[in-house]
Amino acid sequence: MSNRYSFLVPVLQLFLVAVLTVKKITVVSFTALPQNGLRAGQFQSRLRSSVIVAASQSNERNKNPRKKKRKKKTSFDKKAENKKDFVHGGIEVWRIYGISVHPDALEKDRPPSTGAKKAAEPVDQLPAALQKALIGKLRLESIPVGTRVVRRSLDARKKLDHPIYSYVVDIPIEGSLRHSLRWQVKSGRMEKIESITGKKENKTDSNSDHKDDTGNEDQTKNIVVVGMGPAGLFCALQLALGSNGKVRPILLDRGQPVHKRGQDIGRLIHRRVLNEESNFVFGEGGAGTWSDGKLTTRIGRNSGTVRLVLETLVEFGAPADILWKGAPHLGTDNLVKLLRNMRFRLAELGGEIRFGTKMTNIKMDGNKVCGVLAEDGDGNEQYFEGDHVVLATGHSARDVYETLNRAGVKLEPKGFAVGFRIEHPQRIINKIQYGDEWGPSVKTGKSLTDAENEEFFGTKPEHIAKMPPPSYRLATDKAMDGVDGNCRGAYSFCMCPGGQIVPASTDPEEVCVNGMSFSRRDSKWANSALVVTVDPDDKILDKYRTDHGVMAGLEFQRDMERRASKFGGGNLTVPVQRMTDFCDSKVSSTIPSSSYRLGVKSAPCHEIYPEPITNALRDALTNHFQKQMPGYYHPDGLLHAVETRTSSTLRVPRDRNTFLAIGTENLYPSGEGAGYAGGIVSAAVDGINVAETILDTIYGESRPDRIETGKSVGFSY
Repeated sequence: MSNRYSFLVPVLQLFLVAVLTVKKITVVSFTALPQNGLRAGQFQSRLRSSVIVAASQSNERNKNPRKKKRKKKTSFDKKAENKKDFVHGGIEVWRIYGISVHPDALEKDRPPSTGAKKAAEPVDQLPAALQKALIGKLRLESIPVGTRVVRRSLDARKKLDHPIYSYVVDIPIEGSLRHSLRWQVKSGRMEKIESITGKKENKTDSNSDHKDDTGNEDQTKNIVVVGMGPAGLFCALQLALGSNGKVRPILLDRGQPVHKRGQDIGRLIHRRVLNEESNFVFGEGGAGTWSDGKLTTRIGRNSGTVRLVLETLVEFGAPADILWKGAPHLGTDNLVKLLRNMRFRLAELGGEIRFGTKMTNIKMDGNKVCGVLAEDGDGNEQYFEGDHVVLATGHSARDVYETLNRAGVKLEPKGFAVGFRIEHPQRIINKIQYGDEWGPSVKTGKSLTDAENEEFFGTKPEHIAKMPPPSYRLATDKAMDGVDGNCRGAYSFCMCPGGQIVPASTDPEEVCVNGMSFSRRDSKWANSALVVTVDPDDKILDKYRTDHGVMAGLEFQRDMERRASKFGGGNLTVPVQRMTDFCDSKVSSTIPSSSYRLGVKSAPCHEIYPEPITNALRDALTNHFQKQMPGYYHPDGLLHAVETRTSSTLRVPRDRNTFLAIGTENLYPSGEGAGYAGGIVSAAVDGINVAETILDTIYGESRPDRIETGKSVGFSY
């Protein structure tokens, strides 16, 4: 009986070996085991030998040279690793990503509207639903004062149970409190940032002196800026603000200020009277003024220059929510107001503004530009001398390219895209993007549009949330063009929910269309460009290249616009075709209603473009876009011909560092027309970059308040 427990010894030895092989430290109590059948010394000796064996096996395993391969650390991970254990008593600012809020919760807690929101909202203005989500996720007792929304976007992807608003939020927090909450850097989810830099005020009354490298410190520099689109306006504004009045920008625009331009557009819409110099394309603000006013860009929302552009727009009257909305847009109504305010400010800063002044030539001294020759509305020629000339004329000023070509300024062809503008009833896009449950909740504030949407779904909304009219983005690089298995890119461009189609023609013998919408996006239609890519060396340009050389792409555009005018019967009537009939190569016997107000005509739009373009668009519609957006290929989708001016067909080559045109001194090509931007924001950024480079040549790079130039080439889809 005394040794009845002795059989447990080998069992315990095996158990301890197994445990210590897995864990380095194990605490075991043996007080429950009777000791009368096994002397204490014997038990301890056997236990010690078992522990030694287990520990030695574990150590040998740890010394194995074939270690598990570690995941390669990124530069961000290394930076985060250096910071994660650093705690101080000051305020840290943490950026929190992916805070999800249900649309109904947001609507329920929404305070009464009191006007435009401020860029940095106090805590009591943060939506209650967002505060609740932050407290729950971050284990906070309350929201710190100074918390602000950096970005809000709507996610309505089909894989989600319901749409959500996703927030990115900056939270200031005391360092020791953050440490007690155990916040750690998690890339893309929770990141510690250095600081939140508030908007820098541009001081025009600074007493700091800029030193002129030329030695003429008291001499005012004249900078001629041709074109008052985003690139020209922001370039002129930055020149005036950054020089303490020692640079006088002279702005020339062939069109009219926004209020007169609006009158010219009214005459076009109601009387079919086209003013070739003041229309939907030419005039103050450029082609983007009468558009959707999109502020999306592919050059980075968080870069310093992009942020400066957005803050400047807010300063001059844009809604403050463009600073944090995921897909901000202004709408034509807001653009008109802020452009007027920018013009007044430029005049206060000493800028000279000339409307109705069309550039006819550049004056050269050898390979150096000395100024600009221009013609006013009465045909009188004028000369504007400038120390530097900025060319920001937009992509529709075809005569400017011809002038530069004759003057010997280097031009090079670039890729572009052409196609149609397609229009669906907005209710169809609502159903595709939101589904039957959330589609009825789309509210624009316009009773006719909202009633039509409810009638289409046949039910009242189930949710209290007021959903915005949805947009879409489609793209493929595998659209078959039917020529030796070639593939082309095809994509949607400048999508305008709740918008309308407008004439973008600058010649009564040509037809070209564009899309626009007001800030409320409350029309019953949704439109977007559907375009196919054309490469600089594309075979479809061969015959144009033979006759026109570097201007081949430009002449191709003109030819397509003239063909569209012929198919529409002239007088700016637009040829149209149902998308299903376009793919079946037949003229539409009936057509749905259109937002284009100058009249549409059913026509064989499939015959306008060369076959490779038509084939590629057919393939994109049926084999790609319909799969990406089931229901998009719809008989009520109406193609309007033609959309040709998505971007410039030419580029003015410039030095990457100085921004000067290669081979031409004192000439700075900028913006969309020069081939260095694609949208309001990227064009404005490019204008700022050019202005900063010019100021560098005058005052040097050590001047105060200098803005670091960033990437400016980008496109908005």
